Amino acid sequence: MSVRASLISFFLRRTLKKQMATFEDPADVRQSPSLPGSKTPKDVTVAPVDAGSVPAEWITPDNPADGDALLYLHGGGYVFGGLDSHRDIACRLAQAAGVRVLLLDYRLAPENRFPAAVEDATAAYRWLLAGGQAADRLVVAGDSAGGGLSVALMVQLKALELPLPKAAVLMSPWVDLANTGDSVSLHADADAMLSPQAVDKFASLYLDGQDPGDPLASPLYADLSGLPPTQVLVGSEEVLRSDSERLVERINGAGGRAELAVWPKMPHVFPILAGVIPEGRQAVQDMSAFIRTNLSTP
Repeated sequence: MSVRASLISFFLRRTLKKQMATFEDPADVRQSPSLPGSKTPKDVTVAPVDAGSVPAEWITPDNPADGDALLYLHGGGYVFGGLDSHRDIACRLAQAAGVRVLLLDYRLAPENRFPAAVEDATAAYRWLLAGGQAADRLVVAGDSAGGGLSVALMVQLKALELPLPKAAVLMSPWVDLANTGDSVSLHADADAMLSPQAVDKFASLYLDGQDPGDPLASPLYADLSGLPPTQVLVGSEEVLRSDSERLVERINGAGGRAELAVWPKMPHVFPILAGVIPEGRQAVQDMSAFIRTNLSTP
């Protein structure tokens, strides 16, 4: 663990972790500053777009691979996050993988409850296909709630008999909104960012009394057969570590191909800290290599 990562974890544990567990009004957290290093690089173009009636941005690096694209679904417990908070990681993936990235600004809870986020992700995916984007040249990626939403999207695409993306990349995906994983309690103190109280609060705000076992809310309980190759990254001390482990186990058990990378002592969704920690930058390179390998495979 780098010195920078250790310092960032120390800072998160004493600031954001407490805020996530105790906030009363989501608007107060939404107004917090964006993550460090969120300026748009000079060699990347950012253009607002209406993606099937869902606000989004096309993030385009210099000389992107022709025909390739990535749909990015941000994290934030379905309550926080958006274009500003996740533009940096989207830009980094666009640059490193050489693909255009559609960063989606889906509706948030509690103003928009489940299944609003799934509806928006599906609408944007349909918009991509209608615009000529080939599914076999498309990757879906997401972090935390956005990672779970990425899996829920693929489950929904199967139900709608729409073509699935070529691959998926998931960072600390939240796929069990019932929060039954062993790590939720085992890592309650060790996790630098999230706590059992925080994930329970997020689930309550998003679901509003609906069944946390619904496969589009908690895709861990869905039929995961037929999913494309999937890469999952998670920190070793996260409360959501069990979500990643069980997801990979169930995808592989259903005949799919999923790989898990557990990074020692990294904070929740550490790749979004690539602007300040070396482990984040290495993770971006690893994810981009996975993206390029799968997009290059017939």
